[in-house]
Order: sequence, then structure tokens, then C-alpha cells
Amino acid sequence: MIFALVPYILQLALIIHCIKTNKPFYWIYLIIFIPYVGGVAYLIVELLPALLNSRQLRQTGQSIVRTFNPSHEIKRLQEQLENQDTVSNRTSLAQAYIEAQQYDKAVPLLQSCLTGPFADDRATLFLLARALFADGQGTADARKAAEILQKLQQKQAFSSTDEKLFDLRVRSSLAEKPLLGEFVSLWNESKNFEAGFYCVQALAQNGETEQARTVTDEMRKILKTYKNFSRSIGAEWLRKAQTLV
Repeated sequence: MIFALVPYILQLALIIHCIKTNKPFYWIYLIIFIPYVGGVAYLIVELLPALLNSRQLRQTGQSIVRTFNPSHEIKRLQEQLENQDTVSNRTSLAQAYIEAQQYDKAVPLLQSCLTGPFADDRATLFLLARALFADGQGTADARKAAEILQKLQQKQAFSSTDEKLFDLRVRSSLAEKPLLGEFVSLWNESKNFEAGFYCVQALAQNGETEQARTVTDEMRKILKTYKNFSRSIGAEWLRKAQTLV
């Protein structure tokens, strides 16, 4: 009986701590209505960083805040930039804008970072390409993103699946015919489920239904083999892929 009360006692303790330390009200809402997730998030964001003074934990906590309350994180980063106008703070705010799908605000902010010693900064340029392509304003922005990626590729070949996939998506959007072979090759090379989804999407859009189903079947088998992976974002990419075939 006592053990059954432990989760409620811990929940109450977190709420009391939240009130006493004047934390934002949304934490109380999360702790009460999303008990386990909200409680763990509060521990990571508010308690552990203060106790351990860990930079990595602070970054993890900020990521959780962006997920639960993106507008709060944007406001915090805006105030941080006003107090200290640095390239690092600008790119952090731009990243938050992108995650909130406010691409029109992210693009000029990132462009303002590309001066002086940061004129050719690879991370900033890649982020700018993402913002331009995601903005969806048309072919012009996609071409700008492609030009940035081409310059980056010339200086240093893309190595990660994330970079390769984004580059492929941009080039495919501008090509006369979708680059089906490259999508299939990237899936076979990486077995990355996001790459798998875009591979299925490209195949399905071009009438290659059987080949698209082969990819989704392979994704399904991988999830069954690695059961822990079934609870990850991979399952969501598979679900999206299955709706296309």
C-alpha cells in the first residue's frame, strides 16, 4: 500500500518545489496531467542541471522545453540575444525558429551570421539551407538551398545520413525526374528509417508501388528484429511510409 503511494508523494514534492522556486506554471500542468513524462522532464530541466551544473544536461533540458513549450524557449533565446548579441546566440534562436516552423524569421537571422570569420561556417550554412528549403516559398528558395549544399559538398563531402538525405531531397525537388536510384541506394546503405520513408515516398509518387512495398516490408522486419527500436521514432517513419502504399 505504501509503495503504491510513492509516485503520488513524488509528484506532490515536485509541485511544491515548483511553487516554492517560482517556476513557470506550465510545469505544474505537465506534472499533474502528464505525471511520469512531466515529472521526468521537470527533473531533467530544472533540478539536475542546478544540482550537477552539467552543460549537457542543460542542453537536454532545453530540448525538452522546446518540445513542450516552444514559444517560451523562443522568448528566452530572444532575451538572451538582446543581452549578448553573438553568432552563437543568433544560431540558437534561428534553430528554435526552425523547430517552431517560423522559417521567415530564421533565414535573415542566419544570413546575418555569415560575416567575417563565420562567412563560410559549415554548420550555419547547412542550417540556412534547411530553413530555405523548408520555407516552401517555391523553386527559388530550393535553388538557393541547392547552391549552398553544392558549395559545402565541394569543400567536404557529406558523410552522415542526415546530410546525404537532405541534399538528396533538395536535388530531387529540382530534378526533372525524381532521383529514385539514389533514394534506394541511401536506404540500402543506411537502413535509416527517415531515409526509408522518403525512399517509399519517391517510389510511390512514380508508380513503383511494388518496390515501395518491398522497402516498407523491410522496415517492418527490422522493427520486429530490434524490439526496443519499435518504440522509437523509427516506428513513426514506418507508419507514415505505410500510408503511401
